[in-house]
Amino acid sequence: MNTISREWAVLTWNIQGMKRTDLERIAAVIASESPDVVALQEVRRPQAQKLADRLAMTHCWAQKHHPFRPFFPSWAEGAAVLTPHELTSPGHTRISDASSKRSYRRRIVQCATVTRADASGYRVYNTHLSPHDLRAERLDEATRIAELAAAFGDTPPAIVAGDLNDAGEPEIIATLPGIEVISAPLTNPADAPTKALDHVLVPAAADDVSVTAPAGGPEWAALSDHLPVTVRFSLDWVAGGFAS
Repeated sequence: MNTISREWAVLTWNIQGMKRTDLERIAAVIASESPDVVALQEVRRPQAQKLADRLAMTHCWAQKHHPFRPFFPSWAEGAAVLTPHELTSPGHTRISDASSKRSYRRRIVQCATVTRADASGYRVYNTHLSPHDLRAERLDEATRIAELAAAFGDTPPAIVAGDLNDAGEPEIIATLPGIEVISAPLTNPADAPTKALDHVLVPAAADDVSVTAPAGGPEWAALSDHLPVTVRFSLDWVAGGFAS
């Protein structure tokens, strides 16, 4: 059976959209990485649309919460997946006990399938887990994501990306689908990062894995309190599918 190694690049970034950050610079940073998948957190719908237009990508957006409902609809905070490839089966699921769309404690996982012209593809799970001292909530949310991914199945294989707020909590990574081959870089706060909060988990069969992130500094802090992380990896595919 002939297999072909397919290289993929996935970028995750909490862009802290409420700061009305410089979308042109955000787009330039993303473009410089040439990712196959972009997973954004804390992004407003108009921001996601502008970035997709600027990058010539397709995208889907999902609302996480909106404290100003029903006013200022463009201020709703959410998550977005962008890709230069085919994007299908978009959706999202609430993973927190908090359910009010006005509450920042409401948490979701956004899902979409990304497929390249060579038929290689992944089911992408984009999330932003609960912050600060809400450790039990984070673990419950990770468990719900794992259950959702298991129900969807392993074809195509899963990638989990996002701001996991998991510094010093290895059980979060252990609970989620996929693995972290190389420890995540420090990404928060962006001016002088001390915490690794932003991750891309890849299928266990992935190889040639590399992880990159900028060093940080004031110019990055002007964009967001998080730095972007790009993970590159290879995976064998056969006859248009995953070589299990």
